[in-house]
Amino acid sequence: MTDLNLQPTSRVALSFLKDRVTHFKIGIIANEEWVTRYIDQDFHKQFRMMKSTYWVLVDTVRPYYPVKCQRGDAPLVTVEKAVLMTLCYLGKHLPLSDIGDRFAVAQSTVFKEARTIIHILCDLKDTFIVWPKKSECVVLSRQFEARAGFPGVIGAIDGCHIEVIPPANQQSSYADRKCNYSITLQGISTAKTIFTNVSIGTPGSGNDARVLKYSSVYRTIMRDGVESMFFNDNYHLIGDKAYPNRMWCMAPFKDFGNLTPRQRTYNYHHSSTRIVIEHTFGLMKGRWKRLMKVNTEIAKVSDIVLAICVLHNFCYLHNDEVTQKMIRDKRHMPNQHVPNNYADEASKMQGAEKRNRIVCLF
Repeated sequence: MTDLNLQPTSRVALSFLKDRVTHFKIGIIANEEWVTRYIDQDFHKQFRMMKSTYWVLVDTVRPYYPVKCQRGDAPLVTVEKAVLMTLCYLGKHLPLSDIGDRFAVAQSTVFKEARTIIHILCDLKDTFIVWPKKSECVVLSRQFEARAGFPGVIGAIDGCHIEVIPPANQQSSYADRKCNYSITLQGISTAKTIFTNVSIGTPGSGNDARVLKYSSVYRTIMRDGVESMFFNDNYHLIGDKAYPNRMWCMAPFKDFGNLTPRQRTYNYHHSSTRIVIEHTFGLMKGRWKRLMKVNTEIAKVSDIVLAICVLHNFCYLHNDEVTQKMIRDKRHMPNQHVPNNYADEASKMQGAEKRNRIVCLF
C-alpha cells in the first residue's frame, strides 16, 4: 500500500510519525557505547551537559583518574563511565541504588567512583575558579557597568544555603533562620555568571559577615592589603546590606525612610547590578539538583558543593548553558542584615567616601 491509497487522516498520521525525533531509551546500562546513540537534547537532560562538553570533561579528568587492576571477572569501570555516574549523581537527586541499577553496578561502586571524580574536580578548582588578573578587570567592570551603569565592579558577592543532614551533636549550629539545617556557600561571580571565588562549609547558623571573615578573599585583604586583590581604588565587589561598605566592597544605603533621591537611585542601580550573583546561584541549582539537599555525612558535603561549582564554571567556559526546563527550583536564601563589627573605623570612612563619589554619578 502506498501513501496515495491512504485516507487523508492516515496520510497525516504517517507523515507525523516520519517527522518525529526518535528518542533513545535504555533499560540497564552495561557499557558506554550507548552514549553516542543519545540525541543532544536527551543527553543534556540526563547528564546536565552536552555530549561535546562531556567528552571534554572526560579528557580533562582522565590524566588524574587512577589506574585499576582487573579483579575476577567483573569488568573495570572506565573513566567514561565513572564521569557519567558522577554527573547522574550530581545532576539528579537520585539514591545511589537507582544510579547503580541504571549502570549495572553495585551501589558501593557508584559511591566509590563518584567520590573519585569529585576529588579530582576539587583538585582542579584553581584551574576553573580563578580570581581575575589586573589586565582582566577593565573588561569585567565594563560588563557589570553595561547592566545598570554601576562603575568599577569586578565581582558580585552573596551567600546561599545548601541543605544538609547535620551531625547529631551539632544540630543547633547548622540550623539556619528558616529552620532548615544547612551550610553556607559564599560565591563571587562575574557579570557572565562565572565564579571567581567560593567559600564553602560554614554552618548555616552563621551570617554572611562571618562567612566573609573566614573566606580566602578577606584573609588575603587583611594580610596583603586591598591592592593585592583589587589592584587600585577603582575596583570593588558589590554586595547586599549584609556586607560591610568598604573601599573594596560597595553595599547599599540602609533605608530607614530618610534616603535622598540620589541615594535611592544609587540603591536601584546597585541592586540591578548585584542581582547577577543570585542568578548565578539559581542557574547552578537548576542544573545540579543534588544541591537541593546533600544527604551525606557532613565531612563530604563541602567537596560535593565545590565539585559542582567547578562543573558550573566548566560548562559555561564551554558555552554549555542551562536550559529553562532545568530551572524549576530557584530557592535562594536572601541575606539578612548583620552588624559589621570586624572592620576598623578608617576602613568604614574610606568606603563611605567612595560610595558617596559613586552616588554623584547618578
